Amino acid sequence: MSFYIKTVLLAALCVVVGHVLPFFSDMAGEWVWYATVSGYALLTILLRMWVVKVQNSSPIKFTTAINGTTAIKMLLTLAIITSYLAAKLPFPRQYVFGVFVVFITFTALFVIDSQRLVRGR
Repeated sequence: MSFYIKTVLLAALCVVVGHVLPFFSDMAGEWVWYATVSGYALLTILLRMWVVKVQNSSPIKFTTAINGTTAIKMLLTLAIITSYLAAKLPFPRQYVFGVFVVFITFTALFVIDSQRLVRGR
């Protein structure tokens, strides 16, 4: 299965699970939640494109790309959560923990695919 299909399926799973969990279902219905999950899916795809581009370059470029993707995702996550909390939008706790789970799931998908890229050389 292609990485893009896996990413879309993972995004759909995050949305569906959000609606199923009773303590999160109110947050899962907010537009900002759909935007967050979609944004992480798009970010994961774009960062993977960067890694694939430098995959056959020098090892330092590949390592820089992997480390760069981690830094980008971590700093962006911090900015997203801070912005949401500063805006005093509804369901702050649910959103923060939800973003953390989305970050972990898309990062896991990225790491698994990156390992597949390295082994496929």
